[in-house]
Amino acid sequence: MSAPSTSPPAPIEVRTTTWACSVCGADAPRPYRAEMYTIGSTRFHLVRCRDCGLVYVNPRPDEATLAAMYDDESYYTAGYNLGVEDQNYFERKDELIALGGIAWERIEKETAGQGRALELGSAGGFFLEAARRRGWQVAGVELSPPAARYCKQTFEFEVFEGWLEDAPYETGSFDLTIADNVLEHTTDPRGTLRQLHSLTKPGGHVLVIVPTYVNSGFFRLLNLAQFILPRRLLGTKLCAMLKLDDSDRGYPYHILEFNRSNLVDLAKSAGLEILSVEGSLPRPAHLFKVKDLSPINRIWKGIFITLDHMMGLRLAPAARIRLLARRPSHSTE
Repeated sequence: MSAPSTSPPAPIEVRTTTWACSVCGADAPRPYRAEMYTIGSTRFHLVRCRDCGLVYVNPRPDEATLAAMYDDESYYTAGYNLGVEDQNYFERKDELIALGGIAWERIEKETAGQGRALELGSAGGFFLEAARRRGWQVAGVELSPPAARYCKQTFEFEVFEGWLEDAPYETGSFDLTIADNVLEHTTDPRGTLRQLHSLTKPGGHVLVIVPTYVNSGFFRLLNLAQFILPRRLLGTKLCAMLKLDDSDRGYPYHILEFNRSNLVDLAKSAGLEILSVEGSLPRPAHLFKVKDLSPINRIWKGIFITLDHMMGLRLAPAARIRLLARRPSHSTE
């Protein structure tokens, strides 16, 4: 099957709603970053919870607007890469299946082998296909109709198109549930983790990966210094990745921005036992997939490698968090 269209996003009707912090419930945030995202002429601002430090879009798109955003085929093309990749998601099929195989090798060491896995936000199915090739039984939940159709028609997976709470899966039916770059899109992250907890067998595992750069000291420092930064030395692609390009704000797909502390608190409140928490840094394609780098980009590549190691050692604020948890063996609904 061919990949979804790469045409620009179609106009959608925008409705907004205000909300409190979805981690601790506090409702007196401070301003964080004005006009971070746009849909048409509607601009969306980031605020930060004074109590737990969660950063979130407020007001945010309402549920109907969010559904319309993900129904647009451009999400997995123009809206997906966030300055990290040059190709759209579907063009990277073989690469992502290969990378998925490496990730699953690590998962199997952490969880003691294959079993039945559910991925929330299964997209085009590349990560699940990598698991199936290693002997896993796989299923997915995907909100985006174009991505769900592509996955089902290309790989013939069991993929539910819609919200997790509506998915027809039995309690305790998976050895592993996964939310990779998903929680930041949700309006009820605790509820989402509780549902994953419920779907996971007692003693089974839950893997959560979220971006955390926007809720880090690096972003706050760059946001303050952006008007004096030498953009020529950063380059347009790095400016886009670092959220310094005001000409390309994009849709508010990420309505939540976690940090290590509030993500761990959230997972614990959902009844999960934390096994490991690891920080890292995404590696942009224009630095790591190009052979003949300019002198300045060779310097930036070295900086990214160094920061990635520092984040893994907790010597610097992480730009991405990988949290592995377990549903306690004695857990009951």
